[in-house]
Amino acid sequence: MRCLSTVSTENLENGKTRLTENGRAFIMQRYNNSKIIIGLDHGYGNIKTTHRIFRTGVECFEEEPIVSMNYIKYKDKYYVIGENHLIYQGNKTDSQDFYILTLAGLAEELKFRGLHEAKVVLAVGLPLAWVKSQAADFKKYLMQEQELFFSFRRESYRVHLCGVEVFPQGFAAVCNAGTMKGFNMIADIGNGTMNVMQIIDGRPLEKSLVTDKFGVSICMKEIQKELSKSAGESIPEVMIEPMLINGLQGRVDAIAKVVGRIAAGYAENILKRLIDYGYKENLVHLYVIGGGGCLLRHYSDIASKGNVTFIEDICANAKGYEYLATQKQRRQAV
Repeated sequence: MRCLSTVSTENLENGKTRLTENGRAFIMQRYNNSKIIIGLDHGYGNIKTTHRIFRTGVECFEEEPIVSMNYIKYKDKYYVIGENHLIYQGNKTDSQDFYILTLAGLAEELKFRGLHEAKVVLAVGLPLAWVKSQAADFKKYLMQEQELFFSFRRESYRVHLCGVEVFPQGFAAVCNAGTMKGFNMIADIGNGTMNVMQIIDGRPLEKSLVTDKFGVSICMKEIQKELSKSAGESIPEVMIEPMLINGLQGRVDAIAKVVGRIAAGYAENILKRLIDYGYKENLVHLYVIGGGGCLLRHYSDIASKGNVTFIEDICANAKGYEYLATQKQRRQAV
């Protein structure tokens, strides 16, 4: 899939990217003259911008952390970011966690673009079936302050938040994937939810929107529960995650066997649910997005099917939000 990037970058030998001089000049010109758009994907497992990704943990402290540098300072409080994952909650506005994570996401992306001050339009998303019911509240939540002053990793940032655009999660990731002729299905399998949408000849079907609370965290919790019984102690997520993302890679130890068995069962249940939502192997082209795609690739045979496309870019939704917001602004300017 081709996703649009807002700036010019170059690849480095260590696998990372950096802005070219043209990219930096482009950004500074946009800051001086207008707003910039930043796409941000508020996942329960990870926060993603178009160029950055980090875990969603948030821990609040009254005093400056002693060990961690990875913290936000905002309104005289300190928030350590990324040491774990958030627990799933149905509405992202129920706590300040996602607000603080938004500040961290802004800082990460601005740092990448060589900025510490900017006028920003946030482009974000919500699960497919919840966009209509939650979009207004999510906008209000993210716009609770328009003038933002905060620091991240002891670097200061100043952001004027000009607005928030909310788009459907999943669809954004494939919004410029082509014409999508015929019968297509999107399955965006995140840490908290699985979002499903049918698209026929490039036209999304409103009645097909499904948000299922069957994200990867369910698989993780089941694995931890089983391992706790057999090992007699809690096994942290960081020891399990690599096997879910990359497969067992030849491991045959007791922990790997438990992970493999439960992950295969979870993948099987994902496929059963997709069939319930209209997936037909020989008729439907399936697009799989999100971390759950790793489980399907490694713990089911669906990857061998010719009509299945895995969107492997974990930042695809954030890039899609940015693309859709840019297109919307262009239409409004005409």
